[in-house]
Amino acid sequence: MEKCWVVFKTDEGVKSQTVSIDELAEILEKKPLWIHFRNMREDIEDFLLEKLKINELSIEDVILEDRPKAETFESYVFILLIYFDGRISRKRKFSIFWTKDLIVTIGSRKLFEETKIELSLEEPEDITPDKIFWLISSTVVDRCKKVALTLERQLDDIEVKVFREQNPELLEDISDLSFEIISLRRTVKQLRDVFRSFLSSLPRFGKTQSIHFLRDVADELVMLYDHIDTLHEMLQNIFSVFSSLVEFKLNDIMKTLTIIMTVFAPITMISGYYGMNIVDLPFADSHLGLLIVTGMMALMSFGFLAYFRKKQWL
Repeated sequence: MEKCWVVFKTDEGVKSQTVSIDELAEILEKKPLWIHFRNMREDIEDFLLEKLKINELSIEDVILEDRPKAETFESYVFILLIYFDGRISRKRKFSIFWTKDLIVTIGSRKLFEETKIELSLEEPEDITPDKIFWLISSTVVDRCKKVALTLERQLDDIEVKVFREQNPELLEDISDLSFEIISLRRTVKQLRDVFRSFLSSLPRFGKTQSIHFLRDVADELVMLYDHIDTLHEMLQNIFSVFSSLVEFKLNDIMKTLTIIMTVFAPITMISGYYGMNIVDLPFADSHLGLLIVTGMMALMSFGFLAYFRKKQWL
């Protein structure tokens, strides 16, 4: 049977217990502070609709929505948070129903457990649904910060490599990192906009005491977005350097080939001329003809090399 986790406020702090979905109706009479579900299921939908009067559209967003959002209803606030668990490929969402006296969350149990530990460190009188939401939001922002730091370290490694090697593998690394930075930037931007919108509607919900805490989260998201945007600009600069180095390398190869072709051009011309099946060619009857023609080839080739060096092309 599917389980859920219930947190109660006590004089010492908080305590939690694991119960079945069928027991939730009875649990509500004991005034829990926080209820957490791992996944949305049909019986959980029925509980939210019947017992907590959650709007059907909010439940639909829990299942289908894939971007952060916040909506204020008459008796609750619905917040959908998107974050990354360690890396970009592990995208997670955490849904929150914030009522006057109760927080209901749906999502990662790991995030629930981490937040519960932080909550247990608070003074009993400070433990409220507002504080729970703030701790959840702070944990989500911290997860995004950790991903940003990981991407920054990868960026530093690529910056070092770009001057040592210019190969398709490095270009692939730059492309992958660019995708990850853009994905993180887009999510953080959405979270930032959600918190800005949420803060403007929070006083209507009667949660003015939470504004200072949540404004701090919003400020962290603004700074994090600026940091990620800086990473993106740095990566673009690195890509420009990479492209310039590749182009310079290609030009250097083309210059070398051009010089080789130019140096061998007189040799090819003279040897082709003397290879024609005609009579009375210059020096053809001389026993020194081979040495003279070879000297002419060498003289013209060294003349071109001297000219290139004078022009500082070599």
